[in-house]
Amino acid sequence: MVQILRSRDFSVEEKEGYLFGKRDDISVVVMVASDMLSDDVRDFVTNVSGFPGRKVVASLGKIEDSVQSYLQRHGVHYWGREEVEHEIGSLQLVSTDGRPGKSLMDEVISDELPQRVAEPPEHAIPVIVESAEERAERIVKPNFMLDDVKYLARHEVQGYKYDLELVPHYLFHFILNLGDGKQKAGIASVNALTGHVETWRWGFELVDSIDLIHMKREPKIDYELAKQTAQDLVSKEYKSHTETVRDYGHSEIIERKKSPEDSMILEFKGLVYLPVWCVEGRNGAMIINSSSGKIISEHLHGGDQAPESKLG
Repeated sequence: MVQILRSRDFSVEEKEGYLFGKRDDISVVVMVASDMLSDDVRDFVTNVSGFPGRKVVASLGKIEDSVQSYLQRHGVHYWGREEVEHEIGSLQLVSTDGRPGKSLMDEVISDELPQRVAEPPEHAIPVIVESAEERAERIVKPNFMLDDVKYLARHEVQGYKYDLELVPHYLFHFILNLGDGKQKAGIASVNALTGHVETWRWGFELVDSIDLIHMKREPKIDYELAKQTAQDLVSKEYKSHTETVRDYGHSEIIERKKSPEDSMILEFKGLVYLPVWCVEGRNGAMIINSSSGKIISEHLHGGDQAPESKLG
């Protein structure tokens, strides 16, 4: 832990069995133990209650969930064996090639949880980068790897099990004529397992294969149903009708006209597989889009009911 702190430019000294790190206007205190006893934890929380900086408890031994919850309630970061090994790996990167790895100490310093990735604005134009080979089925290239997902899941569910699944989606490129020369374009995606349909607004790359260990799911919904579902969504979400408001002074009359049948162009872009991370943790479970990092669904034990899963 002394080496880890020093690698992040902290000056370190030991006082009363604790490590104190100082860097500019940032300070941190760390308690290190091979076996974490509840009495030691409570003594640490009491002894550093007036400490103005960040607080960390690190242990290679097992720790009860109740003790972890106690630390969280008192604003103390907990590092177990996995976290300590992660920091040692980052330290080795620095020592071998001078390249700093992602450090959990940065998380401690910032005292901020990783921000969930938000979708780009609605008016953003979807971008699809095709793969080099022409194939009917392709895969959305993952951008969030296992380390990234572990980092995010630490805060949300304290994950311990991570599986990557390829979920099939029918993609349709649509152009909707809104009248007055205005158009709306985008990508409608239909989950081939659940029938859930949504518009994709971020850019992504399609590849023919990925090296990560994964499980591939097969479609349960056929093309015709997926196409109809996509048409219904686009019509509903972007209103395939026009409205004209006529003001007669004492009243207003709204005239609604349905758009002509040729107002929508729907082009099938193929069946693609979206890799998603399925995470199980001590505090619940979550599903993460491996391309955007967006949390698709989440369930916390003892919390609110989980939102409807879009995985199937």
